[in-house]
Amino acid sequence: MKTVTKKIASLFYLLIGIGPLLFVLFVSIKKESIRHRMKQQLESRQLYTIILPENAVVWMDKHEIWVNDHMFDIHSKKLENGTYTFTGLYDDDETELVRQQQNTTEKDKQQSKLLAELLKCLPVFHTQTKEIYSASLPHDCYNLLVPQSPVTQYREILTPPPQVCC
Repeated sequence: MKTVTKKIASLFYLLIGIGPLLFVLFVSIKKESIRHRMKQQLESRQLYTIILPENAVVWMDKHEIWVNDHMFDIHSKKLENGTYTFTGLYDDDETELVRQQQNTTEKDKQQSKLLAELLKCLPVFHTQTKEIYSASLPHDCYNLLVPQSPVTQYREILTPPPQVCC
């Protein structure tokens, strides 16, 4: 019975450890499938032409830009006098994927902030205020900073060692 419980627990922890890796792998595979489908559509559908100043271009990677809160797959690009002319297609599927990633990142940031606030509340992580270190305080206040029972690396032996009689 214990071995079955240990196996189930180890499988559970293994899945928790592999979860983030599987998530990244899933997102990467989905991105590649979307890019492959968009390459096929770039050749068969009518393309859009966008003109943007060079400093307003938000590059997502070598062949994609972020325009008007949408991903835009580039079929061709041309830079003239500080102005880019892009020809390509808007990619709604990849836009949705990027938005999901951004939402996940925002949730992670919020959870990290919440965890940091929780840790600040714990007395172990609480920092002393500057007022304790002030020279105007009496000498007794500094004793608050020194632990009453310091931790040592050796255990105290409560009984004397055994005596050998010959």
